[in-house]
Amino acid sequence: MFQKKKFASIQKRIKLFILPSLLFLVCFFVYSILFKTYETRQRQLTDFEQNAEVERKNSIKASSAKVYYSGTYWNDYDKVQEYLNNAISNNIYTDWVGQLYLWKSSKNIIFKKALILSCGNGWVERMLIKRGIIESAVGIDVNDDLLLQAKLSAKGLPIRYYHFDSNLEDKFPESGYDIVINHAALHHVAYIDFHIRAIYNILQREGGILVNYDYVGPHRNQYSMDTWKALNYVNELSAPEFRHKELKYPHLPTMLLMDPSEAVHSELIKPTLNRYFDPLVSISLGGAIAYPLLTHNHNLQESYNTDKTAANKHIEFLLGEDVKYTKKNMDSELFWYSIMQVKRNLKEEDLSQWTGIEVQRENLAKNKSGVYYTFTTAYRESYQENL
Repeated sequence: MFQKKKFASIQKRIKLFILPSLLFLVCFFVYSILFKTYETRQRQLTDFEQNAEVERKNSIKASSAKVYYSGTYWNDYDKVQEYLNNAISNNIYTDWVGQLYLWKSSKNIIFKKALILSCGNGWVERMLIKRGIIESAVGIDVNDDLLLQAKLSAKGLPIRYYHFDSNLEDKFPESGYDIVINHAALHHVAYIDFHIRAIYNILQREGGILVNYDYVGPHRNQYSMDTWKALNYVNELSAPEFRHKELKYPHLPTMLLMDPSEAVHSELIKPTLNRYFDPLVSISLGGAIAYPLLTHNHNLQESYNTDKTAANKHIEFLLGEDVKYTKKNMDSELFWYSIMQVKRNLKEEDLSQWTGIEVQRENLAKNKSGVYYTFTTAYRESYQENL
């Protein structure tokens, strides 16, 4: 009888002390494994980011100031401006700035401080302040010559400027931004996910919106064969005095020499932005036909200077052809305007994957002298003897 009681007492002690101790040891062991796994994963992510940082230091550099603000582009013509204005605001006299003013007024929003990406000579921020869109601005750019021009032109306006490499840096100068302006900036960025993520981080933290007005067509203007045939056909329909006589398929070696950052990943702008932002306003501006035929068309420019009425009729003809082509080929757009707000709750594994894809893409291009993709069919036909 005594032995039975003693045995029962031992069992009770085991239940009270030994089993909980064993359970604690098991939990501690499992926790240790999970912690080590997490620590290893974090170390891997840190090492990966450090490697990505090293790779970015060797990325594409923007060209000199001489490349920009020269020549005649399609939007230098009044009729094109009216066409773009109408697409954005349904009014030929209200441009994207006017549309943004109307939009912010309808939302009772005041933009106190703007961040201007790749600000160049500063004309965008000066215009936004003078037209009452923003109260102050910070402009960033990698080009010191253009930054100097911007500073000299600011003339007491509440604008500050900083040297900033979008492929290398993700900590923007200053803080308190309630609006970020991308006006033809993102199509010059090689590490586009890295840069857009940095924009996302400041707007997620501080609130505010992102405004885009950019070229989103094929990278380095490598048009599809269908688009290339269509715009050549329209060019042949043009009267001799308006025809683009220098129309040639964009030559990659020349682009890499003149400005390797030009449209480096333009076709990735929209899908990459859509990872981080939701559109509040999204407007396609076309351009597949009209942009190549109006830009740097010296023949048309001379005619425009001598007979503006006739030249304007031809410009309207090209814009009409552009509209028809874009309606049939919705993915052919070259330009895009949008107002966007940040998404919430992005997944860490997605961020890591996007970084990995970007680093791999850039590394492969470096090994191929800056060429990212196989040549298009139109390029092969245009430069067959040089391939």
